[in-house]
Formats: sequence, C-alpha cells, structure tokens
Amino acid sequence: MRGRTAVRLVVVVAAVTVLAGCSTGTPPSDSPATIASAADCLAPQVIVDLGLRADAHELSATPHPDAPGPGSIPVGFDPVSVVECTTGERLTDAQGVWDAITVRHLEGDLRPLLAALAAPRHTSTGDQLCATTGAAAGALWLVDALGRAVRPAPPVDVCGVPTAGVRTAVGALTEIDVAHYRVHLAASRAAVSPTAQPTARSTSEPGVG
Repeated sequence: MRGRTAVRLVVVVAAVTVLAGCSTGTPPSDSPATIASAADCLAPQVIVDLGLRADAHELSATPHPDAPGPGSIPVGFDPVSVVECTTGERLTDAQGVWDAITVRHLEGDLRPLLAALAAPRHTSTGDQLCATTGAAAGALWLVDALGRAVRPAPPVDVCGVPTAGVRTAVGALTEIDVAHYRVHLAASRAAVSPTAQPTARSTSEPGVG
C-alpha cells in the first residue's frame, strides 16, 4: 500500500515552500474498508503510510498484525470514537533520539466527521500552490463500541491533503488519552548532546488501540 492512500492530516508548523502543479495522486478507494479487530497505529502498513521505518526490536514485544487498507465506512459499522496516529514527535532516551508515533484517542460528536468523510473528492487542475514542507503526517481509525476499527479514506483537496472539513471535525473532538511510541532510532546517543532531554513521555511497550 502506498503512503499517498493514507489519511494525511497536515499541520503547517514552519515556513513552507510552494510550487505549482500539485496533484492528488491516486484517489482513495471507494470500496468498503475491511473491519479490523482493533485500531493499531503501529501496524506495518500504518507505519509505512506515515513515512517512517520501524526498528523491529522495538515493536517485537507486542504483535502488530497487518492493517486493512483505507476505504469507505462499511454499511452497519457504527463508530463511536476515533484513534488518530501522527508523526512529528521525537523522543530522547539513553539510546538516542527516536522518531515516534503519537496516538490520540478522541471522543465526541462524530457526525461532522462522518459527513466530512462522505464529501466529494477534489482533483487537481495543475495550477495550485501547495505546501511542500513543514508538515506532519497522520492517519485515522474509526472505532465502534466493540473495539473494532476501520481506516477511512477521506476526501482530499487539490493538493492531496484531507479537506478542511475533515481536519476541523477531528480538531473538534475531545482528547481522552495520548501516548508516544518509539518507532525508529534516528540518531544514536553518541551523536546526541549529553545535555539532551526527553521531548515527551516515551512508551517502550507499544500496545495501542
């Protein structure tokens, strides 16, 4: 599965570079998403879709089955909460600096999000100005009352970014829990200043969902 089919919630955090002619790439599938037994931000496909590379020994303590691909919400699937997986966080420990995945459990009124996910998709006309840097990637799971989950394929704008409606609806939800998981050792301790401090709580046991 290519990363461009994943949900990518983009937050501009710095000055960006723009260029003309952005496109949406391959549009998300309209086929119903397969229901997984639970949401898992550390599933191999999700990690790849987020643009990270996992260090196998860090994820070996807890099994992470393959995740189904994104799609439309299956008929009869009634989500009651959301799990958001995002990148951009870095954790520092005795081994060095890690690229991490942040997992946020969200609750609230899901009707605006479901409506935004059902909105039409856009296509590029080839003359848009699109941000190319300063962005963090993200993916979503919708979770039902039984803990089962699906990965929605959201509508995207002309630059391939989930629409403002999707981003606004996710932002309006209430954060119930958040955790950070080490995924890839970006810099060993030898390359890190002895005075470096952790940037966030490190979760060594990657049980999520």
